[in-house]
Amino acid sequence: MNNFHEWLFQKQAFVESLLEKNLPPVSHETQLNEAIRYSVLNGGKRMRSLLILATAETLEISSIAIENIICAVEFIHAYSLVHDDMPCMDNDDLRRGKLSCHKKFGENTALLVGDTLQSIAFSCLSSPFFQVNPDNQLKIINTFSKAIGIEGMAKGQALDIEYTNKKISLDELKTMHQYKTGALINAACLITVLASKDYDKNMLERIDTYSKSIGLMFQIQDDILDKEASQETLGKTPGKDEQYNKSTFVSLLGISKSKELAEASYEEALAAIKPLGNKAYYLSSMAELLMRRSH
Repeated sequence: MNNFHEWLFQKQAFVESLLEKNLPPVSHETQLNEAIRYSVLNGGKRMRSLLILATAETLEISSIAIENIICAVEFIHAYSLVHDDMPCMDNDDLRRGKLSCHKKFGENTALLVGDTLQSIAFSCLSSPFFQVNPDNQLKIINTFSKAIGIEGMAKGQALDIEYTNKKISLDELKTMHQYKTGALINAACLITVLASKDYDKNMLERIDTYSKSIGLMFQIQDDILDKEASQETLGKTPGKDEQYNKSTFVSLLGISKSKELAEASYEEALAAIKPLGNKAYYLSSMAELLMRRSH
């Protein structure tokens, strides 16, 4: 496990440096660039990037395309958090222990931050220097666009709004989070596989199952931590879903059953990659890290 923690430290530093290099510099004309940098570079676990890198290690991919994929995924994730925190959505004043973007720069700038990050993300994936054959590059862009739009993240957010103040079933809650949280995690891993020169259908299916299980597990853990952890530990305001009468895994199942469901999802993720043996070391280590996290 020491080897994994060393890898983790090195890759997190690599990701931070990569993002910093690929963001627009601060401009004296408007505060937009500063707000973009503030929103992307304000910490975070970089869990999606680490899953991308762990998938790349499994398939032995070292192409510059992985760097572009990391940037695209992190920029979309940051944009989703900026918009999610706005008063018209979840209305949260804190993000990662700091003022959320709209509280620091205003709602109009926060809206533009999200719009701009989305366009930058697609410029990363459509780069002529992507080092992936054109057919696969188109598959990557197509998979990614579906994951963040009406077949993915945006649909999940719309369902979240629709389900507010309503009693929903466990299946409905799972479906909502499959789109809202899981779709980007799933896409991050799948488009990494698509960047490989010689991936096969079996590998794509294994990574698909793994990443979907990780996405569900991650959200359940989020709901549990929201109930058990402090604001200082979480870096955001706890109890917001309960305050706005939104269903969570904990509100539907209770803490104990939620932990059992998270554990079952964790085991499903490990089972999907078990046939890959030692090649999946970093993927299995990431699953354990996310399962045992405290924030």
